[in-house]
Amino acid sequence: MGVQAAEPPFRMTSEKELLVALGQRIRSHRGSLTQAQLGKRSGLGPKYVSEIERGTRDVPISTLQAIVERGLGLRLDVQFAKTARTAAVVALPPPVEQVARLIADLKPEQRTEVISVIRGLVRLAAR
Repeated sequence: MGVQAAEPPFRMTSEKELLVALGQRIRSHRGSLTQAQLGKRSGLGPKYVSEIERGTRDVPISTLQAIVERGLGLRLDVQFAKTARTAAVVALPPPVEQVARLIADLKPEQRTEVISVIRGLVRLAAR
């Protein structure tokens, strides 16, 4: 399985530009998902997702992580540089993305149980 290159980092001069670019990147990764579907997977309302995509709403890191990881099935990778703000959204391998999307569609209590089982399996594999 090949490794996909990360998207170019954000290089913005203002907070507004960063929020707009972040919103555009989320929108581009949303694909055929509606804002309501992305919101449901992420635990957010569609209006909030819309505001984030338009760059009119500041985004806490926990919300960004929910959108990227639970909603889009991607891995959030945030980097810092001396000269510019950077953040990258890296695609997961297709089988992992499929599992992440299936887990995101579960009810919260089911999702918690499945994640607990996965964590247990990861701990066993690490031994």
